[in-house]
Order: sequence, then C-alpha cells, then structure tokens
Amino acid sequence: MGGGKRMMEEEDHKRQVALEIALDAGVLVVCDLHEDSILEGSEDIEQAYRLGNSKFSSGKLNDLFKNRTEMTNYIKDAVESNSSDECYFCRKTREE
Repeated sequence: MGGGKRMMEEEDHKRQVALEIALDAGVLVVCDLHEDSILEGSEDIEQAYRLGNSKFSSGKLNDLFKNRTEMTNYIKDAVESNSSDECYFCRKTREE
C-alpha cells in the first residue's frame, strides 16, 4: 500500500473515531428512521471532549491521535460537520 493511501485511511479512521466519540457522548445522534443521518444531540460538545480525554488518558486513543489537541480538533470537526437539527431524509419525505 502506498504512503498516500495509508495516510488517507488513517485520516478516515480518525474522523470515524471522533464521530463515534461525539455519538457516544450524546453530542450527536442518529436519526430514529434513517441510520445514515446524523443530527445534533442534546449534549454540549464539552461532553465529547471529556469522553475523548478520558479515553486518551486510559491509552485507548494514544496510538491513533498524536495528542489531545489533535483529537479535540477531530471531534470539533465531526460535530460541526454533522450539526443539523433536522434529518435531510425526513424533511425530504415530508416535503414530497
């Protein structure tokens, strides 16, 4: 595998782990009807940072993220990229 492809896979994995942290913390949620749709949850992003820091402290994320700042940056990006308050698919169905 080439170095570029490996780097892309590593970046994708970091994004996925950050998304999972945000979901586990309740900052983001999955639509009840459409599991491919991620929405704003009821918790503040600080909850995701705390959960991520806890996992990082226990050594679960040390091999993935270089440091806590990198991890929190990925969490922030995951939350900002998925902060819709309404499921696109539900809205589209309702409008039809």
